[in-house]
Amino acid sequence: MGGGTRMDNILKNFKNNKMRVIISDLETYLEMFLCVCYDPQERSWHRFEVSKWKNDIDKLVKYVELQENHHFVFYNGLRFDTQVLEFIIRNYENWNEKGNLEICAIISQLAADTIDDSNYNIFPKYREVELSFKTIDPFEVAHYSNKNRLVSLKRLEFEMDMENLEETPIDFKKKDITKEDCISIIQYCENDVKALYKFYKVLIGKTEHPLYKGNNQIQLRQDIETEFEIPCLNYSDSKIGDEMIKKFYCEEKKINYSDLPKKGTFRPKILVKQCIATYVVFKTPQLKEFHNQIRKRVMTMKDEFLEEIKFYGQTYTFARGGLHTVNKSKIFKASEDYLIIDWDVSSYYPAIIINNGKYPGHLGKEFLKGYKKMFDRRLELKPLAKTDKRIKGIVGALKLAVNSVYGKSSDMSNWIFDKQLTMFTTITGELSLMMLIEAYELKGIQVISANTDGVTIMIHKDKLDAMTKINAWWMNLTQYELERTDYSKIIFSTVNDYIAIKTDGEVKKKGDFLTDFELHKNKSARIVPIALSEYFVNNKPIASTINDHNNIFDFALRQKASKDFHYEGHNRQTGEKSVYNKLIRYYISKTGEKLLKIKNPECQTNAVSIAQVDAGDWVATVCNKLKKDHPLDNINRNYYIDKANRIVFNILYEGKKHKIESSNQLTLF
Repeated sequence: MGGGTRMDNILKNFKNNKMRVIISDLETYLEMFLCVCYDPQERSWHRFEVSKWKNDIDKLVKYVELQENHHFVFYNGLRFDTQVLEFIIRNYENWNEKGNLEICAIISQLAADTIDDSNYNIFPKYREVELSFKTIDPFEVAHYSNKNRLVSLKRLEFEMDMENLEETPIDFKKKDITKEDCISIIQYCENDVKALYKFYKVLIGKTEHPLYKGNNQIQLRQDIETEFEIPCLNYSDSKIGDEMIKKFYCEEKKINYSDLPKKGTFRPKILVKQCIATYVVFKTPQLKEFHNQIRKRVMTMKDEFLEEIKFYGQTYTFARGGLHTVNKSKIFKASEDYLIIDWDVSSYYPAIIINNGKYPGHLGKEFLKGYKKMFDRRLELKPLAKTDKRIKGIVGALKLAVNSVYGKSSDMSNWIFDKQLTMFTTITGELSLMMLIEAYELKGIQVISANTDGVTIMIHKDKLDAMTKINAWWMNLTQYELERTDYSKIIFSTVNDYIAIKTDGEVKKKGDFLTDFELHKNKSARIVPIALSEYFVNNKPIASTINDHNNIFDFALRQKASKDFHYEGHNRQTGEKSVYNKLIRYYISKTGEKLLKIKNPECQTNAVSIAQVDAGDWVATVCNKLKKDHPLDNINRNYYIDKANRIVFNILYEGKKHKIESSNQLTLF
């Protein structure tokens, strides 16, 4: 079962497109080891246990050997499960004289050491190519290993509306485990396998979730593997982009992969005037002065470019994330005389880098040549991607690559790092948009929003010719492409919280208004944005939407404990107290308990000792076990109505204070 021909087998399976999977999970208790596997194609369960009553180690190893054409799917498997399983495969023959509990203790210690190493960012002992079996790790594919996207399987169970959110039933170091404990552990492990299988289906697009349906991330990686010979099955989008850039750069530079630089360009100072394209020129005294002032600035590696100006009644912020307006709560409606038009710059940041001939200082012009080849090839193949799935995968890979350079240029640990490239892209992008904004405003065209790579305007029909001339001038000067979208209405809560209705009826939502969430984001109280959408798009009263809604999961919220805090439920009627596990799901109810966040004794922060989770006279029902047909009569719908109404009133009264007199007040609108 050596790894010598494993990559050849992967390539063969990819090309034949006959990948089969085994959904798997391990539990490593002091007195029990468990491996549960589910074969979706055979619809069969396989359980391998080591405890004082059983020893299935031989059966487990033989089972793995027989699955040479399968990929074992483990969540966070490359860092944990595969390490434990490979350790067992390589050492089990030495355990013939050891007792069952001694074997459990050996595996348990190895598991603890593996977790400890991971916490200190020590690389796993066994690399993927060294494993005795093929594996898929959805944790890595979804980039949940990134600290800004970190998601546990328990979190996913909430976000995917699983009926059971089960925590570890017993302590991992418990001694004298009973048969009842073993049954609980098996049930817990099987629930995790079910959750993982549901998430795996999300990854391959077999889901009704609109953000993932039909989008097969595993197939995408197979296509990239076949086309570019990059073994990326367990790579995140970001890592795929990085590997693609390396490949094109090596080809252009005519060097081996091993000759790539290990670190980037570290500059003691960055002159802002060198981060501004030569075409940037302003006409108004205010922006001329702003331009002159920032050109004089000198930045260090630690400095960020942060500025704010007011221009034609609008506040603009310049920051690392790009140019943004400080939008207040407001509604904009198109009419017979006025149009709402959004102009987005196509592939803005890549275009800035390419059109201005920029590249990381240590990589030379060959980097730019390779980068431009990827950019141009994507544009060339993009029309064909609509009808050819394989080309769609290639286009997807090229998109990941070209879009990743900007982010990687600001990562000090990345081989592309050059903060001057980052700052040039950001500042030139911001000032270029300000040139477009200035031109609009000088012609009496109102800018209502700006956001990183686009500008939204409210324009009288008489000024459409002027707009067309401005756009042509700007595109000719900068060599960037503007793409148009027309809206009939935009409702802003803030610049990052809005709902926009296109003239063709399609609805764009962001922030408070999102009704469909990526799984690493929090969908708590989803009924609220559903009601907001219905109110602003279909003019349906908030109370009507919430009172008519019957999906219990859309009323659910979640909280997660930490090392400093835990959660308790206090029932004021009965005096009963409940202490909860790490992650809890609950809904606001008519009868229930006060949900409290309790500071642990070892906590060193200055936070208050006890805090109510949802302020006010609300009570909650914790429901980590929740079925679709759960009774709905105990939901306190007024809580959700009030929550939605506050957002609506903030918009209708444009941020001014206004007393909400009742939960049904907005039904009159």
